[in-house]
Amino acid sequence: MTAGPDHTRWLAVAAALLAGYAGGIAMGKMAPAVPLLQREFGLSLVQSGWLISTFNAMAASCGLLFGVMADRIGAYRCCLGALLLLVLGGALGALVTPGAAMPAPGALWLLLGARMIEGIGFIALIVSAPALIAATVAPAWRNLAFGFWASYMPLGASLALLASAPLLPLAGWQGLWWAVAAAALAAALLLCSQAPHYRSLSRSLSRSLTNGQARTLRDIRASLATPAPWWLGLAFAMYAIQNHGMLMWLPTYLINERGVSAADAGLLAALAIGANCIGNVFGGWLIQRQVARGLLISITFLITSTLFLLIFLGNLSDGLRYALVVLYNMACGPIPAAALSGAVRYARSPAEVGSLQGLVVQITQLGIFIGPPITAAVVSAAGNWDAALWVLLSASAIGMLAALLVMRHERAEQRERIAHQDATNKARA
Repeated sequence: MTAGPDHTRWLAVAAALLAGYAGGIAMGKMAPAVPLLQREFGLSLVQSGWLISTFNAMAASCGLLFGVMADRIGAYRCCLGALLLLVLGGALGALVTPGAAMPAPGALWLLLGARMIEGIGFIALIVSAPALIAATVAPAWRNLAFGFWASYMPLGASLALLASAPLLPLAGWQGLWWAVAAAALAAALLLCSQAPHYRSLSRSLSRSLTNGQARTLRDIRASLATPAPWWLGLAFAMYAIQNHGMLMWLPTYLINERGVSAADAGLLAALAIGANCIGNVFGGWLIQRQVARGLLISITFLITSTLFLLIFLGNLSDGLRYALVVLYNMACGPIPAAALSGAVRYARSPAEVGSLQGLVVQITQLGIFIGPPITAAVVSAAGNWDAALWVLLSASAIGMLAALLVMRHERAEQRERIAHQDATNKARA
């Protein structure tokens, strides 16, 4: 997709980005709260893993459906409704308190239900906000803008961890839930202020590229026929298994295995996760410089696999091992930038952005959904955290295979472009 506005509406782009960051905060707030929730609800490590993954259940099962829905009802309305669901789910969750009137098992089910509502809002948000970005950023800046968009999870998670340091000791996990709901409400208000840009630009772009006709099931099938978004989604899912499975457990590991306080664990985890944002933007810059997505993803998996071996088998001090975790998060950042911008790259019109974004997101969320429980199960079975290495390396192998398939598709596309250009030159001659 190459069409776009003549100039970038930066405030409208920022509002869509902040909506994504609100979703990342809602996802990331669970990690620092897990130790408190374990004590309050009597959860095991594996049960905690499923509580973390509940947020992603809808995205893992209905991402494509929500993407098609966003294309049909309009990205702006879908994104705004998503933010309001984050507010609702967060507020309901904050009201859950186990006690005599509400035993822990019943309270846990209510908390799971509130997280499910947030999960629905999250998936609706992350399939619709990219269309708003695509509609308000000039083509020359699109890849870089999506480098920033790719940081919605790490930046949001980092902000949640930073907020948890003062909030958890003072107000418990419920206070953190209220704060995150307030952030989603603020993002919704900012999005509303930019509504005229989203509505007018999205309407004009869709009308010019789809002749004003509603998309049919045949159109949707055609948009999904390109194999590259599927391979990008698989590579992103393997990244998610590694990144989410490892970093969601980082505060718990630091507290339970290393005796770090909850506040310090949150700060250390925030720094490690926040480093991913640097890699996201760098990845967007590389793609802006025409670095092939498949090549970028395969090199990234190779680098991160090497770092995993050093982290788990290097017999290093805690300080050096933590530094490598930070470096890993920085190094793996180009993968989300490549995958998420690729969904826009392979859309034939703005009317297809949501569908392809939903496809990539659904495949990715499957990785996020199974990552923490698989990691927890392997660690619990082995009796030590070093066993997580085999989960991480297996994901790298599958991710590199997906990257190679993307590379093959990109090379075939390049050959077709060269052949078409040669034919055009001969016809002109």
